[in-house]
Amino acid sequence: MIAAAGSAVLARLGLRARATDSDIGWNPLMFISPRVEPFVDDLPILPRRAAGGELIAHAARHRFHRDLAVTDTLAFGDQTYLGPVLEAESGKAVLQMFRNQIGRHPLASHLDPTVHGSSELDRQNPTMSVHLHGGLTEPGSDGHPLATVRMGQARMHNYAHRQQAANLWYHDHALGITRLNVYAGLAGHYLLRDEWDTGLDTNPLGLPAGEFELPLVLQDKIFAKDGTLGFRLATYVPEGSWEGGQAGDVPVVNGIAYPRHAVARGMYRLRLLNGSNLRSYMLSFSNGMMFWQIGSDAGLLDAPVALTQIRVAAGERVDLLVDFRNVAPNTSVRLRNTASLPLQFLVAVGDARITDIMQFNVGSALGPDRSIPATLRAAPGLPPAQPALADPVRVRTMTLLQVPELERFPPAVLSLNNLGFATDDIEMVRAGEYERWDIINTSTDDHPLHLHIANMRVLSRQPFNTTLYTTAEALPELGKRYTPSADGYTTGDSVGPELWEAGWKDTVFVPPGEITRILVRWPSASELGFEPDALFAVPESIEAGAPGMSAQHSEAHGGEVVPVRISARVQPSPDRVRGYVWHCHVLDHEDHDMMLPLRIEV
Repeated sequence: MIAAAGSAVLARLGLRARATDSDIGWNPLMFISPRVEPFVDDLPILPRRAAGGELIAHAARHRFHRDLAVTDTLAFGDQTYLGPVLEAESGKAVLQMFRNQIGRHPLASHLDPTVHGSSELDRQNPTMSVHLHGGLTEPGSDGHPLATVRMGQARMHNYAHRQQAANLWYHDHALGITRLNVYAGLAGHYLLRDEWDTGLDTNPLGLPAGEFELPLVLQDKIFAKDGTLGFRLATYVPEGSWEGGQAGDVPVVNGIAYPRHAVARGMYRLRLLNGSNLRSYMLSFSNGMMFWQIGSDAGLLDAPVALTQIRVAAGERVDLLVDFRNVAPNTSVRLRNTASLPLQFLVAVGDARITDIMQFNVGSALGPDRSIPATLRAAPGLPPAQPALADPVRVRTMTLLQVPELERFPPAVLSLNNLGFATDDIEMVRAGEYERWDIINTSTDDHPLHLHIANMRVLSRQPFNTTLYTTAEALPELGKRYTPSADGYTTGDSVGPELWEAGWKDTVFVPPGEITRILVRWPSASELGFEPDALFAVPESIEAGAPGMSAQHSEAHGGEVVPVRISARVQPSPDRVRGYVWHCHVLDHEDHDMMLPLRIEV
């Protein structure tokens, strides 16, 4: 991010961070959205369709609020923003084709062609690669960042669905432009069903279904003065420059700002996805009422967990039961956020505070009389228990770093293990094994970490002295692995996972200044049912340089010579690749450049 530059500017001017709340000053160096009246637009109910066949990504026009202008967006299918909820059955394979019919990018002016993998061509003909997040998917169908298609091209994905019911999601994953494509609308829910979690009223678990099961895509946006969709945050960062993190000041749910939704006095199932670029939310209800978490990224928990608040980081999904029967009829309750942005973001960019998100208007009608299940697994008529924790066969140390890039503005690049995406120094893992990963976050940012094709459990978190660690353990030049243990620099006790982290996950929240220890479970050969290390074809037209170039190398795009950021880290242009990736799910971070390949062998 841009803390060094931002904090210096703010300090000189004596300015406070901006916020949308009227009682807090805002920073005039930051863009701020026009004020809109909350809770006047109805929550859109996202359409559902069976997975399979062709789904077209296209440019669209969408209105996020009655007081805002119609604006350019991206969408899948018949939507004007986001995509339909795709539904599939566990164990039943489908062929899903995604076609690129985007044309000119609606956020073309915000593209940074110096970020590796992107180019001037992406303004008029952007690339796209669709990843089924959380899917147990063969390599060529996983949505690899290099497996992109341009206008008029399509890619077929074979989804075998050899996994339990879960709330997956699909979203763009194209190298260097993911943050813009997803922000503009290329994302959607993907509900995998099975014999227990059928999605029908008659499901054996007794879970709410039909109109009482609500898929919710939670995001944040910033809007220009004319009411159109914006992206840029800081006035002192040139337009078209990577800013290091996008956090808007307006909450958007299912494509509507501050929506309202009428509910009966009954039990609802909220399938909530954090589809934001950067922001983590701490969610609760305005009346302080209890709710129950019944599922995490990878599916149902063993038993419901009673909560009054829950953190949901970017890329995470939570499955919640909310009982409105104890709310007085003809009153309302709001879904709220109490989390602030990371300290570094507050200093460099501003507060962009979001408190109220949406409002549930509770009527007098009674909904279905359902109760909270005592257990969700490992009982007669219920699915089997979740995989148990196991001893790891090895321990890997991983570092999350922010490296100065002083010749540019913003003056930073983010990395994993101090390596670039083109590195040959990648993790080689084995199917069916358990590993422990010690994730050392030396930065001042939150980083939700996503491992493709793996599931994880949080074991513990422990604070450490980042200054002492990075001083004593000298950081080599970018491109050389840096993974020293931080165990000798801890400053407090290990703390176990939060209540809402009871289940297996594919995305884990990694806070700054802490060692987050996770147990990683790689799927077995029988679960996979395919060759996980097979070569697969990617387009030959990927715009990128070759590894080993000097930092002064430049590339010509559209007749313009543009210096490429850290060009020694740019992926070459192969026509066949293998493997998967792991990365920070702050989309701006994975674009530049917190993402590495990994390979899984049988």
